[in-house]
Amino acid sequence: MEVSKPVVIVLSRNYSTGLGIIRSLGVAGYTVDLIASVKKKGSSCIASSSKYIRNSIEVLTPKIYEDDGKDIIDSLWRYVENREEHFVLFPTDDFTTAIVDRYRVELSNKFIMPYVWEESQYTMSNLMDKTVQSEIAKSVGLKTPMEWQIDLSKDIEIPKDLVFPCFLKPLKSISGYKTEMAVCKDVEELKQKLLEMKNFYCNRDVLIQEYLNIDKEYDVAGLCLDQDIIIPGIIEKTKIAKYECGISMCGKVIKKEKLKDTINKIEKMLRRFHYVGMFDIDLNVCDGEVYFGEVNLRSGGLNYAYYLSGVNMPDILIKYFNNIEIDEDICKIKNFDTTFIYEKVAWEDYIHSYISKKELNYLLGSVDNKLLEDDEDPKPGNVFNKKIRLSLVKNKLKSILHIK
Repeated sequence: MEVSKPVVIVLSRNYSTGLGIIRSLGVAGYTVDLIASVKKKGSSCIASSSKYIRNSIEVLTPKIYEDDGKDIIDSLWRYVENREEHFVLFPTDDFTTAIVDRYRVELSNKFIMPYVWEESQYTMSNLMDKTVQSEIAKSVGLKTPMEWQIDLSKDIEIPKDLVFPCFLKPLKSISGYKTEMAVCKDVEELKQKLLEMKNFYCNRDVLIQEYLNIDKEYDVAGLCLDQDIIIPGIIEKTKIAKYECGISMCGKVIKKEKLKDTINKIEKMLRRFHYVGMFDIDLNVCDGEVYFGEVNLRSGGLNYAYYLSGVNMPDILIKYFNNIEIDEDICKIKNFDTTFIYEKVAWEDYIHSYISKKELNYLLGSVDNKLLEDDEDPKPGNVFNKKIRLSLVKNKLKSILHIK
């Protein structure tokens, strides 16, 4: 007898990542509701316009680094009040993942959600710390760059053994933004950047890493089902964004055998987590050596590229939650070497003058798939294109009026 499918509530801060999950679940026949954390009202209109969304709610959370997530949790409880359905909670970004983890005990009375087994020596919060990730990665033989940590709540002191150039980023993704990531060539440049980060938000730690002269980057996404690790394939990144430093713009889905030894070590590392949920890992190749970047215990921005290549990872995870046997065939990619573009990232690089209109048009027209535009679910792509045109007009007016 077929088990009735649960209602899935997607929690999203990043609309494009959330949209990929919404579409994957909708195609698989789940009822999908959206609770969106937004900087300003109306910001979730791209994801919420998907034909696969039944209902959507926006919760205003303009400063996530100072937000305890209580408004989101209160909205969630109001939404499910007096309803008897079987619910799955699906966070799709670092902020909503951290909120779910913070309120996990009370949420567990009503929801099934990604989790870490009790026998693990780690918690979800531990595993979101990039320094903890690096230690575990090194313990299984993965190469990692040298690292230093600075507490912005104290007087800034540059470590004496720090090497330049270096790469600076928030220690936890929820405590900062991608646009804060920067390469610093000397002490003065690093101090200036640290002061800017401190003035913006001081109650946090930042991570400084040895700068790697990267030749190639890869994305490794999959599912942890405690000790059973599913990695259907990997993404070779063919173009990286400059506006949001390090974000993937274009890539292609390839066989994981290209990095077989590294994949074996990654599986060993993930088994130590005792985690159940989706994950996304960054790898960098430098002078022929593969370096571990970081792991996100959630779906990554490129999750829909894997779906378009034949593997519906959100559906597989919910099958596991519901004790449904998982056929090996649904874990195998059907279409390798398919190319894609993350349009949001490409347009942002164009708007901020990192690529030309000619290059943008070439990139948009030269790939097999787009992650926002979808013939089966066209409205989100249409809404995105309208918003982009409006952004272009606003940017041009600012340029004319010399407004920063």
